[in-house]
Amino acid sequence: MDLQKVCFICGAPHSGSTLLGLILGSHSKCFYAGEANKVTFLHSKSSSEDSKCKMCGQNCSIWGDFTLKDPKDLYLQLSLKTQTPIIIDSTKKPTWLQEQINNLKREQITLTLIYLYRDGRAVINSRLRKYKDSEPAKVIDNWISHINKTNQLYNEFPGDKIKILYKNLAQNTIETIQTITKFLTISFEPSMIAFYEHEHHPLGGNTGTQSLILKSQQEKRINSPIQLSERNQYYYEDHPLQIKFDERWKTELDPKVLHLFDKKAGALNTTFLDEFKKQ
Repeated sequence: MDLQKVCFICGAPHSGSTLLGLILGSHSKCFYAGEANKVTFLHSKSSSEDSKCKMCGQNCSIWGDFTLKDPKDLYLQLSLKTQTPIIIDSTKKPTWLQEQINNLKREQITLTLIYLYRDGRAVINSRLRKYKDSEPAKVIDNWISHINKTNQLYNEFPGDKIKILYKNLAQNTIETIQTITKFLTISFEPSMIAFYEHEHHPLGGNTGTQSLILKSQQEKRINSPIQLSERNQYYYEDHPLQIKFDERWKTELDPKVLHLFDKKAGALNTTFLDEFKKQ
């Protein structure tokens, strides 16, 4: 199987890229690598979940014996190993993405980019929920910096590109995925939506979303390194397998933090959201 295409999913962390990656990775022609930059942690002595497949742990049929021969051949190796022509990478670090884009341009591999955007207030709330001791102003500043760098990456991207709103992915899933499969020039497969019924081998990514696969496929619990934190246990324990739109920021985000976000980043956030209203 020859590598035909690499699809990058960019955007801010906590924007739903794991969900989108798992859905696309459920297509017969796609393999979702997760956050492929974490390949550098594979086989390290660290007990971190970043050093192994999130579904299988160390004994993974894809990553368990995976040795990267040349950083430039990462996606080619994955295509050969998984026998899929399209590799999905949801690493969101602009520096990693730019490096991979430069490598793949020289190899004349078709490049595509999906910019998944989520309301910045939801992203900030998720970050503060995960990192409770974080300084809100610093979290907001980091979000602004990341979005500006991602915007630049998107504007300069040499291949086909598309912007997708997380809200549309969560609320109008079939229509949104049909738009994306058309963009990727592959057929829409209805079974993609039930991503939790498919086999996956992601590196990194959102543990809560991935836990739905364990809920559906109980046998995977034995080896999976996934452990829900207390902050997520209450939410995902009763979470349906089906996609659920997460708007917890509306009730959880401190009004003072919301005011600070509007002051620092409101215009940037509104500009992007307004772009989708015009579509």
